[in-house]
Amino acid sequence: MKNRKNILIYTLLFISSIIIFFPLIYTLLASFMPTSDIITGKIIPSSIEFENYKQLTNSFPMKRFLMNSLLTSFFGMIIQVIICSMSAYGLVFTEFKAKKISYIVIMLSMFIPWEAIFIPNYITILKWGLLNKRIAIVLPFLASGLGTFLMVQQFKTLNKSLIEAAKIDGCPQFYIYSKIVLPLSKGVISTWAIYSFLNLWNMYLWPLMVSTRPESRTIQIGLKMLKSEEETNFGRLMAGVVLVIVPSLLILFLGQKQLQKGLTSGAIKE
Repeated sequence: MKNRKNILIYTLLFISSIIIFFPLIYTLLASFMPTSDIITGKIIPSSIEFENYKQLTNSFPMKRFLMNSLLTSFFGMIIQVIICSMSAYGLVFTEFKAKKISYIVIMLSMFIPWEAIFIPNYITILKWGLLNKRIAIVLPFLASGLGTFLMVQQFKTLNKSLIEAAKIDGCPQFYIYSKIVLPLSKGVISTWAIYSFLNLWNMYLWPLMVSTRPESRTIQIGLKMLKSEEETNFGRLMAGVVLVIVPSLLILFLGQKQLQKGLTSGAIKE
């Protein structure tokens, strides 16, 4: 009876996996097909060819789009993690005037919809002369109320006696922050780094608004430009989709363990 139950469970899991991953698998296979095979409904390519990838990198500035996305997402992630973690450290381990008010303001920023500040942010970028520059894509996202909130909750679980002992020994604040607090909070730091990278990587509307020239646009806009051509080359479009998906999957697979630790940190008190 137990074996039958296990067989049923694994069968359902296998079928569910096929259904979930089929679009990804088909996209990968279609990226090696000519458009004629895709239109006729072929699922498996008759031969593995890299013509779509060659066309994508030679006749279209996709390499520039990909580099723009990688640079803005990576550096935006690094700066966001630094700012959020420093803000959380100040709110948890230091005392200053208006500390509670500052925390409340940061928390309230989480409830402001992006649509409400979209136009003011665009006007600011325009007045500062940052249009068509990479910094314009990430500037409104260099700090996050949600990231600060998550790190505050994590820092509160740390042993405060360890921090106090370091202060008594004369350790400067930056040493305590970088050598004690951050190493003990790798789970939540990694979780927020993955989240912020994927969020910046998948943005479309904001990069479209602040980058009017092809050399400053990101890969998401590049895909839309591929689709908007008079005669859409579906094989080349699928190759572009693969280039967009691969970095996201790599980040998720490489950071899976840290992501799980970050999501469950604080759930069980040791």
